[in-house]
Amino acid sequence: MTLPFQHGPVKTGNLRAAGHRLRRPCGGAQSCRARSAAAAIALLAFAQCWGRDSLPCLSNSCPALAWAGVHLPRGCVGGARVGKSALHASAADEPEYEYDPAPRFDTDKLRAESEAPFAKVRVLFWGFGALSTAIGFLLILPRVLGSAFGAPNAAPLEKVLTDLGINGAGLVLFAFLLTQELDTEAKREWATKEGALLARLPVLLRQAASKEEKEELSMLELSDLRASRAARPLRPVICIGGVDFCLKCIKESEPQAEAMQRCDFLVVPVVSTPGADRSVIADAARGLSHVALPVTESPDWEELCELEAQQVKTQGLKEDDGFIIIVKKNGRVGTRFLGIPNWAAITGEVDARNTTGLDTSNI
Repeated sequence: MTLPFQHGPVKTGNLRAAGHRLRRPCGGAQSCRARSAAAAIALLAFAQCWGRDSLPCLSNSCPALAWAGVHLPRGCVGGARVGKSALHASAADEPEYEYDPAPRFDTDKLRAESEAPFAKVRVLFWGFGALSTAIGFLLILPRVLGSAFGAPNAAPLEKVLTDLGINGAGLVLFAFLLTQELDTEAKREWATKEGALLARLPVLLRQAASKEEKEELSMLELSDLRASRAARPLRPVICIGGVDFCLKCIKESEPQAEAMQRCDFLVVPVVSTPGADRSVIADAARGLSHVALPVTESPDWEELCELEAQQVKTQGLKEDDGFIIIVKKNGRVGTRFLGIPNWAAITGEVDARNTTGLDTSNI
């Protein structure tokens, strides 16, 4: 090996013979091990930060990476891989990100679990009890046969039957509790799903005072009518049925228009018949400020009709007469029933509560 010097090349063998000690290029074995360890730590940190935009920057300007001789791949800044154009973009340019609108979690199930936090624990406990008693019941059956036919060293039949009865009763009890808990949880999740669906239903709210005036429509969701959001909260009364049913609901509420506004009721006629002419509903609701039309372009209304029709069928009721859903000011379902509402009785109940000084904010 030949090294360049000022007075010409010098053989490395001559340097060793002269007593000169050559310096290792990496600074010694200890320095090489230190740099290897630093490189490993830096690479681990870089691997942890890969794809995370919110973490501190790991770039080629990092002292630890530079000292360890580690260079990040081109196009990687801040532990996240970005495009080449984003690296050379000006400060005024906005970086391009891919946004996935799909939620990571089922919000309906999360809301249901927050309302009953120990439901899963009870299901696990009742299920474990039912499983253990079922296994015990099955294991005692051979003992019953042995005691009944006089097998040697068999336990007395009365004792074996007592054990069998205890396990059988425990199996029935835990199975009943498990069934009840699962049924309650299913109803709770269904109610939560229905509440979330009702909250995002869009309607066209009318601002006109009479039929001669030009109507002003404002589109909003039913969640905007809650007491926690609106300056004047309303109680939506969703009337789901055929065209004739919706027309009757509007016509019979018209004489009670003043009382409907005073009691903050909002009639929402929803035609559930596919392909029906909804223009007659819009004509009948013209000039009535206590009537809001649903935005039929939204698929949420169709989903609500299917959900409510399924619920009516499970209860053994007929949906031909139409059904009503009254939503309270806090966003929860107050009541539901079949047939055309008695608007005078409904508004009279609210007026009576106001007269007596009772709370009407959550009804």
